[in-house]
Amino acid sequence: MNYFLLMLLLLGGFGVSVEINPYSQAWQLLSGFHLAGLVAITGVSLTYLKKLPTRRKRYLFVLLQCIAFRIAYFPVVVFSATVSCYFELCLSFLKIDLPINIFPIMFISAAILFSVIHWILFLAINGKASLYALLILLGSPALLISFADKDDLTFLPDNNWADIAPLPQITLPQANPYGITSTHSAGQNMIGIAGKVLYDCIPNAPWSQAVQGTLEQAYRNHPNGNAHDQLRYHYAAFLAAHRQLSSRESS
Repeated sequence: MNYFLLMLLLLGGFGVSVEINPYSQAWQLLSGFHLAGLVAITGVSLTYLKKLPTRRKRYLFVLLQCIAFRIAYFPVVVFSATVSCYFELCLSFLKIDLPINIFPIMFISAAILFSVIHWILFLAINGKASLYALLILLGSPALLISFADKDDLTFLPDNNWADIAPLPQITLPQANPYGITSTHSAGQNMIGIAGKVLYDCIPNAPWSQAVQGTLEQAYRNHPNGNAHDQLRYHYAAFLAAHRQLSSRESS
């Protein structure tokens, strides 16, 4: 547990390095989320691997953690960003003006979300077979979202190594554009369903609203995007909102 907390602190430190740079790039976000997955796999394995009775189950546990990371990556990116939105709202409500409030929370919450998934995997492998039903229930939508079309059939969940330029123009939210259409694949429709549900859950705070509105416009312009496309749109919105707020604070 002490190792896990230390790794979370280091991950948060990486998030600080992203946030203090108004010109942060997409590869830093990719690195942050991959480091979050590595922290989760390492921390959970150090804690629970030796508690599995056989070598076969230990190998299976590590393999399933890697598969779970691949499947859950995009949903975890979205949910951890939502956590950052609510953290931003709490700071605003408490009248606390911090220069750093988004990316450290985003990466740490991603690591915690991955860790919870891996912990449930451990419990299932270690005898609580009923938890497989929970994993299937939660994993099926994530599987559709992460493999929305054939171009998502890649080993790594993310390929945003290059800088995204130009960043999109910031727009404020107008109306929920997400939903189901007959022309989309099952995975793209699942992305639409998830977006429709999550849209009204985004709080009214500066970074949150800038990201929500920019993603809304990206979806209107490119409704057929797969998971890799959506990750690029999310990173672009995160960075564009960050750059806009950074320029306001420096002026």
